[in-house]
Amino acid sequence: MVNSLVGTVALISLVVHGLLLLLAVIRRRSVRAGVAWLLLTLLLSGLAVVSHFIRADSASETGGITVGVLNIFALGGVVITLGAQVLTDVRNRTPRLWLGLGSLWLLLLLIVGLTDGRAQIGQPDWLNTLFTAADPLSLLADPFSLITLLGLAAASLLLLGIAFYAFYAATLPEVANRALFWALISAIILMGVALMISGTAPLVLLGTLLLSFGALGMTYGQISNRVFDLRRELGLALRTFLLLIITALLIIAAITVATNLDLSLGTVEGTLSIVALALIVAAVYVPARQLTEFVLNALLTRSLTKPTEATRRYSRQISAAVELDALVETVNRTLQAALRVRGSALLTVSSSTDHRIDLQLMTYGGDSRVLRGTLNKAGLLYKRLALEQMPLSQFELEYNPDYREVAADERDFFRRLGMSAHAPIIAEDTLIGLLSSGAKLNDAPFYPRDLELLATMASQTGPALRNARLVTDLRRLNESMNALNANIEEARVQMEKLDSVKTDFITIASHELRTPLAQIRGYTDIIDALNDQGMLERDQTASMVASVRKASERMEELITAMLDVSQLDVDAMDLRFTQTALDSVMRLAIEPLTEAIKQRKLTLSARGLRGLPLIQGDMQRLVQAFRNLVVNAIKFTPDGGRIEITASLQKTPPNNEDHILIAITDTGVGIDRANLELIFRKFYRAYDPSLHSTGSYKFMGAGPGLGLTIARGVIEGHGGHVWAESNGHDMENLPGATFYVLLPLQPPKDAKRVMPFQETSDGVPQALITES
Repeated sequence: MVNSLVGTVALISLVVHGLLLLLAVIRRRSVRAGVAWLLLTLLLSGLAVVSHFIRADSASETGGITVGVLNIFALGGVVITLGAQVLTDVRNRTPRLWLGLGSLWLLLLLIVGLTDGRAQIGQPDWLNTLFTAADPLSLLADPFSLITLLGLAAASLLLLGIAFYAFYAATLPEVANRALFWALISAIILMGVALMISGTAPLVLLGTLLLSFGALGMTYGQISNRVFDLRRELGLALRTFLLLIITALLIIAAITVATNLDLSLGTVEGTLSIVALALIVAAVYVPARQLTEFVLNALLTRSLTKPTEATRRYSRQISAAVELDALVETVNRTLQAALRVRGSALLTVSSSTDHRIDLQLMTYGGDSRVLRGTLNKAGLLYKRLALEQMPLSQFELEYNPDYREVAADERDFFRRLGMSAHAPIIAEDTLIGLLSSGAKLNDAPFYPRDLELLATMASQTGPALRNARLVTDLRRLNESMNALNANIEEARVQMEKLDSVKTDFITIASHELRTPLAQIRGYTDIIDALNDQGMLERDQTASMVASVRKASERMEELITAMLDVSQLDVDAMDLRFTQTALDSVMRLAIEPLTEAIKQRKLTLSARGLRGLPLIQGDMQRLVQAFRNLVVNAIKFTPDGGRIEITASLQKTPPNNEDHILIAITDTGVGIDRANLELIFRKFYRAYDPSLHSTGSYKFMGAGPGLGLTIARGVIEGHGGHVWAESNGHDMENLPGATFYVLLPLQPPKDAKRVMPFQETSDGVPQALITES
């Protein structure tokens, strides 16, 4: 009877396996871990079932392979191919080590099964004999049985361990649920394998059923992208079981009471008693069921989201935020509270072209992450989010075959975002952002209703986000206008200063020119008068010629300075670079000023100039620049003051190259901090031009305002930098000022150079101008 039942069950199992094979072939494009592994597992499982139709005395017909050996070999193949499917699915890569060890184990089983005919495992009543024998361990002395049991035990532990670890380590709830599903299916199939090798008919019957049920679950898991939620189904089963127990207990109690009271429907009293008893049972059943459901709902569904309440709360909160920063924080905090999720993200479209859009994560609350990504307008994600305007779960993006062609950079961007679901934010039929939700607090997967709720919240976010961006843009526009107005006002003030400076320059220049011109004209008139009278003497002539020469030199200096500035304006100052020593440059710059320094009773010292490396520079221009800086120090240092010149070798970033730093420090009246940059502008003077004096070196004597401009132009032409530092302007405390010059040892590559003079074929010298 039992053998007949086993045969019937085996036949039904074969039909089930055949249908599953057909389904796998039809749905082969949907198979996740490879259709070959699924088909091979189903074939081996079917072979294991077929082996029970082979008669025990048919060993000679199978070349020495007994029913148990054939059955165990097929079941071992089921375990190995099942493991290949599970590991490929949960780890997303081919398990080469598992396949290698499994193949070695199966090969060893095959060799031992063919060479050793003592295999007892899997034989009829093998399990009963094992537990009733005087020495049960003697039955495991054959190598085939030992290899089989050890291999099955190791494979079972390893497979279940990896599945549970994948469940623990999964970042997405859907992936964790899938790993848990595979752990359950693996446990069912492994239990079926263990029962089928027992050799006991009832256990084999149960093992065949488990194997068939496991094959059904395995096929379902392979062709389904999203499997049912095991934890939710377990909760529903627990609810049904408890309600069933309560109902059964009440019915049993009612029957017991009716039996003890000997109630019968044959009498009026009995009928009324039974009706009363039924009403009592119903009165107890209804509150008992309600109490049970209340407790179960509190335990199992307390973290479920109520869509109406969530959307109402979300809409109320975000409508109060009018600025973008406030909206970002409100959206994130309200979404996390309403959906009961661990995290959330708001992304906005920062720019858009004909081919792509740029997304940027909006941060809040001290979050300093900078996360940007792009979506190709011809890609699958843009089509789903912008054109179809549908939400998308991260699980679908990662594991749905429809999204296998998604670009790697787009997939990586959403992975780095670390969210579980995304919904498009649409305004005027245009994608303006994304609303993303993290994992749920109860680690449940995102169901379609959850995605619809997220999409509803995203649609509510659209108008709020658009208005907030308009407010933010308006505020930025106002700030820009205020800044522009401030710049215009500053420019107006500077223009007024420059206009005043130009007026002062004209006044000073006319004075500078008129004085020597008057001298020249006066002396020429005197010479002419003396000549007419015949009174012209040699000594008088020499004195007057010297005065005329001095006046003409003063005019030449002013005109030369103006020409130099005009060259700087058009970047036309050409430099002749040669090996130059800075101590020689400084000596030539100071020598013509020696008499003026003595007259003003100033003390000038120079330190650190000797021993410095040579530089490539235009000596004449460098002498001019440093002389202008020293003259500036002389003019604004009162009589008896000090001027110190120091130099040192410095390494400066970014290339840590050698530079020479020269500092010219005086004990003069100082410079107002607001004028530290303005003093290098042409015609600019920080003090009252009425203090101007014709003397070039008198205290507070104002020149045309070109010396510092020329000095900066020359220094920068050498690739250097010049700047001034001072604690302010004070005529009494004399804070002084320091001018710093930083010069490289080598000129810049783009500096204009004048090559040494060369003679042409006609003997005329010619200078060659090049740019390096």
